Amino acid sequence: MDIDKLFGESPEFETERLYLRRLTMDDLDQYYAFASDPKVSEQSLWQCHQTKEDSIGYLERVLRNYEQKTIYIWAFVLKETGTLIGRGGVFHLEEFMQSCELGYAIGSTYWGKGLAVEAMQPVMDYCFEQLNCNRVEGKCNAGNIGSARVMEKLGMVQEGLLRKQLKIKGVFTDQKLYARIRDDL
Repeated sequence: MDIDKLFGESPEFETERLYLRRLTMDDLDQYYAFASDPKVSEQSLWQCHQTKEDSIGYLERVLRNYEQKTIYIWAFVLKETGTLIGRGGVFHLEEFMQSCELGYAIGSTYWGKGLAVEAMQPVMDYCFEQLNCNRVEGKCNAGNIGSARVMEKLGMVQEGLLRKQLKIKGVFTDQKLYARIRDDL
């Protein structure tokens, strides 16, 4: 796995309806609009952004992660309007094990339109084709049918259930573990 390649290239992707590119501080207003939607963060560890300062803090962490080469996040931007509608990326980058985990979030008004799959497919392809990953994992709450469906459409297979793995909003929550391996290609 070539982590330096990922952070050195800063790959951008174009799909039928989306541009994927690095998040920047210039995204603050649109990122806040997305991250302040309580439905988006409902089943995640992160809290709904109450103020723009919450979004500034997140974007600052993203920029540090780029510098430290630990997590890579793409902004999902609608080509038609130039609106940032979500974000997704890769983390838990394990160079020796040639593996990573992906995650994503998309504005609730865009759910059910195939945009999360459209956004994450080039990321998945890049992980295998350019980063030489052997394994790409993803997790979602056991009750998050939409997120599970995204991973299935990306060719991931459910491998198990991590019982009470995360404490989300004060409640221990089961997580479904999905993965796609090079042999699945």
